[in-house]
Amino acid sequence: MEDRNTHLTPEDLLVAAEAETRRLLARYGQPAPIEPPPDLAGRVIAALATPRPSPTSRLRRIYGTVVSVFFLALISLGSWGILLDSRGPANLFADLSSGLGDFFLFLTLAAKPLINLLLTAGAATLAIIGVVIAGGWIWWQLVHYEGRVRLEAHL
Repeated sequence: MEDRNTHLTPEDLLVAAEAETRRLLARYGQPAPIEPPPDLAGRVIAALATPRPSPTSRLRRIYGTVVSVFFLALISLGSWGILLDSRGPANLFADLSSGLGDFFLFLTLAAKPLINLLLTAGAATLAIIGVVIAGGWIWWQLVHYEGRVRLEAHL
C-alpha cells in the first residue's frame, strides 16, 4: 500500500489520524477524553506490592564459606606442590611410603606438566583463560538472575 499523503510529515499524519479517530468516536457518541487525575502513576506504583528481597539463609552462607576455604586450601597446597616442593603436600598428610602420600605425590607430579604447558605458552594464554573464566562467571550470574526473576514472577 502506498501512502497517499506524501507531502505530510509523520507528525502531521499522526495529528490527522487522531483527528479522524476523534471525529469517528464523536459520531458514535463515545465519551470525550479527559485529563487523567493528578499523580496517577505515583498512586498506582504506591498501590503495587513491593517485592521482598529473598533472604539468603545462614546455612547457605556457612556452606559457601566452607567451600571457599576448602578450595583456597586446595589451591594453596597445589601451588606449593607444583611451584616449590613436590613432596611437600605428600609429607604433610603422610610419608611417601603410605598410599595417601603416594596419591598426593601422584596428583602433584601429574599437574606439573599441565602447569608448565600453560606457563610456557605465555601470558596471552593465561589472559585468554582468565577472560573465558570471567565470561563464564558473568554468564552464570545472568542465567542465575534470570531464573530467580522468573521464579519470583510466577509465585
